Amino acid sequence: MNFSEKDLLQIQNHGLSVDEIQRQLQILNTGLPSTEVMEPATVNNGITKLSPEQNEALIRYYDTHKTAYDLQKFVPASGAATRMFKDWIFFHRNYQTGRDYYERFVKKHRLTSFPEELEDFLDDMPGFAFYQDLMDVIKREESGFFQLDENEQAWKYLHYILTADGLDYENLPKALIKFHRYGKDDVRTSLEEHLIESEAYAQAKVHFTISPQHRQAFEMMTARLKEKYPAQVDYSYQKPETDTVMIDSDGAILRDAKGNIVFRPGGHGSLIDNIQDLDSDLIFVKNIDNVQKGLAQQTTVDYKKILGAYAMQLLEKAKKHLEKLRDEKPIHNELLEIENFARNQLNIHFIEGYDRLNNSGKRKYLAYKINRPLRVAGMVKNTGEPGGGPFWAKDKNGLKSLQIVEKAQIDTSNPQQKDVLEQATHFNPVDLVLSIKDFEGNKFNLKEFVNQQAAFITEKSYEGKTVKVYERPGLWNGAMDNWNTVFIEVPLATFTPVKTVMDLLKPEHQ
Repeated sequence: MNFSEKDLLQIQNHGLSVDEIQRQLQILNTGLPSTEVMEPATVNNGITKLSPEQNEALIRYYDTHKTAYDLQKFVPASGAATRMFKDWIFFHRNYQTGRDYYERFVKKHRLTSFPEELEDFLDDMPGFAFYQDLMDVIKREESGFFQLDENEQAWKYLHYILTADGLDYENLPKALIKFHRYGKDDVRTSLEEHLIESEAYAQAKVHFTISPQHRQAFEMMTARLKEKYPAQVDYSYQKPETDTVMIDSDGAILRDAKGNIVFRPGGHGSLIDNIQDLDSDLIFVKNIDNVQKGLAQQTTVDYKKILGAYAMQLLEKAKKHLEKLRDEKPIHNELLEIENFARNQLNIHFIEGYDRLNNSGKRKYLAYKINRPLRVAGMVKNTGEPGGGPFWAKDKNGLKSLQIVEKAQIDTSNPQQKDVLEQATHFNPVDLVLSIKDFEGNKFNLKEFVNQQAAFITEKSYEGKTVKVYERPGLWNGAMDNWNTVFIEVPLATFTPVKTVMDLLKPEHQ
């Protein structure tokens, strides 16, 4: 399409190019190929299950060798808690008080973040870690609260939780929501739990990706916590040059009432640019809402060390082999040792005809395949959670490669593909250890390892209209498509996400 001078200036100011916008528009109009999954990754077929003795040895290795590495934790935390409180927000905006109306309203709208009985909802409220803050507001603002009809009390609870009249949780990020109560004077946000956890394995260095509108609140919270925890905290924003465009039902680029192109954040895959800017040797990635409480944190810390040590050992072996390939021109048994490392420990499948290459060709191929970014990812047994899982998938060259694949990437109308999906045994909890430097200590250009064909096309609503949205390849799947990948089974206890507010009432958060 042709762009006006106003369009070109807007695109330029966003840090984007016309070619990139044209590429996105073409994908939105023509679609994307599905990812072909060949078989699920399972224990002993893409997923490594470690013995208790191996785990103990890896923890010891981590504790002994961690000072040789610059370690950091990376936590995507830019989203507001809107989705977490989705049902509560709907109730607050649409509910009208009346006798027994709560039960009818909840049942009619299938609001899963509410118990069916009003009495149960009111009884549940003290179980939330933010309950005391809520009651402090209610005592100040609603002196006759407990004389109100119980239906009105339910609405008032939500009003003072969600809005600026009270806790304003509808407009805060998940990081600043109080998740856990340990005692009257010890109530912790998910941000605080991440700081505590990072002290145990990541040298108390944490990087959060946040939204600009939340920066002041983040800085105020971390300043208060500085006295308790010596964590080195920094932030970054999702970059505007990773934003994407939308199209309307006619396939035209979406514009606002003034004729400006409408841009939107390009999804969590955009954060590969933020990871590129980090300079640590090992980066631990974990979602903001996946935190454990109290003693359960020790299991998480142990497995973070296990994944970290596994990555360290792989990096040391890779460095030894790559230096040998560079300096010694290995042949025969020495070359076979490197091939076995690539195949059996880095899960690399070789191109057809590799065995017919001469020694020089084999050395070049091995160096190319081994000298790539590394991700060691924890995988939990599948419990029916939505989202991605570990699969052997076909890459652009037709080779099998280990990938984290989202259900949306798989053509479930194909019976064979659907069957492979249903055979999956494990789930991706976003528990990653990354190495983004080569064996000589230079950072990779991570954009070179992104599979642009693993992006997403989703439907959203914009001002009452259904539009198609381009989302960049996901951070832990398409954006890391061409990385060396290792999957390790980790216990379900390390995965306690808070997707809706009611998850905070589960035993693991109480």
